Amino acid sequence: MFIVFARIEDDKNITGFIFEKDQVEGLTLNPEETKLGIRSSSTRQVFYNKVKVHKSAILGARGEGFKIAMNALNVGRIKLSVAVTGAAKKAINYAVGYANERKQFKVPIASFGAIQYKLAEMATKTYVADAGNYRAGQNIEDHIARLENEGLSPQEAKLKGVEEYAIECAILKVFGSEVIQYATDEAVQIYGGMGFSAESAVEAFYRDARISRIYEGTNEINRLLLVKMILKKAMTGEIDMMTPAKSVVKELMSIPSFNAPSDAFFAQEKSVLQNLKKTILMVAGTAAQKLGDKLATEQEVTMNIANMIIEVYMLESALLKTEKLVLKDGAEMHDEKISICLNYLHHAVEEIRKNGKEALFAILEGDEQKMLLMGLKRFTKVQAVNLKEHRRNIAKKIIEENKYCFN
Repeated sequence: MFIVFARIEDDKNITGFIFEKDQVEGLTLNPEETKLGIRSSSTRQVFYNKVKVHKSAILGARGEGFKIAMNALNVGRIKLSVAVTGAAKKAINYAVGYANERKQFKVPIASFGAIQYKLAEMATKTYVADAGNYRAGQNIEDHIARLENEGLSPQEAKLKGVEEYAIECAILKVFGSEVIQYATDEAVQIYGGMGFSAESAVEAFYRDARISRIYEGTNEINRLLLVKMILKKAMTGEIDMMTPAKSVVKELMSIPSFNAPSDAFFAQEKSVLQNLKKTILMVAGTAAQKLGDKLATEQEVTMNIANMIIEVYMLESALLKTEKLVLKDGAEMHDEKISICLNYLHHAVEEIRKNGKEALFAILEGDEQKMLLMGLKRFTKVQAVNLKEHRRNIAKKIIEENKYCFN
């Protein structure tokens, strides 16, 4: 079965077609490719030599191929994120299982701090990815239900429902694919020399993970795309970026607040999150103002902004999920998940600070640069915590359970 997108005559837009190979003439296939990973899947070149198809092969309506293709990508991106997050959990299971069995100096290597660090980081990133997947998935389902209640057909509601969350789908694709890359790499490292053997359980995991950053749109394309989509929504008035951006600039000129945060659960962390959002507004707003249309060609700056957006969305997802669990069951029941959130919070702050600094270095000079760098420092302040102990807390639970256990 083939799904192909092509232009009919002089149509402005492309059209989708669906047909089986034996229904057409002139279609030839090259031999199967020998690939680095996902070797059980079919990958081969397809050649069309004056292929004619019947009009009944049109997929959807004439000229609507681009919309179909884009929505297929949106769905594919969140599905990919869910799939690779599940694979990351399995990679952790293999890694901790091996770490508990493999003994060095008469003790399991799982008892060593360096191994516990790896397990905790793998689990942290996987938990955060899971939180983002469930958040976006529920948002999409809720939006589809609203559209159906407004009178749209189920098919149209699904198309528009997913399209509304195209930015989130791009974020999750990037994040999830980089989580599986990290998790499988660390799993091989925990296995040591055995992990490099084709006979080990994690060798194929490592190879198969690599394609995740390439298909459904490379991570570079998705990063550029998500910033472009946000700016487009701002230009069309769908979202208001200018008002909060101006508010952030005004705040930079004022004296910082020294009010103590409330004692509500995650109050301190939510305050940090709000400041990280201000950082994005400050950097993205400055980039848009200084570069204008040239921002599209300044891809390094766009990538910096994308990285900041991804970190904020994923951090917020993890905090929201954990907050719900704690309010339902109590903090003691989810102690390790709280450690995960604190561990990731500090990671996100560092990533946002680094990317914000790089972007400001690229677009500003002199006093203006100094002022916004001071703003960046102000908005990326975070309370010091003992991350080593939080990571050990996370790893202890995984080692005891001998598997990933933070669903």
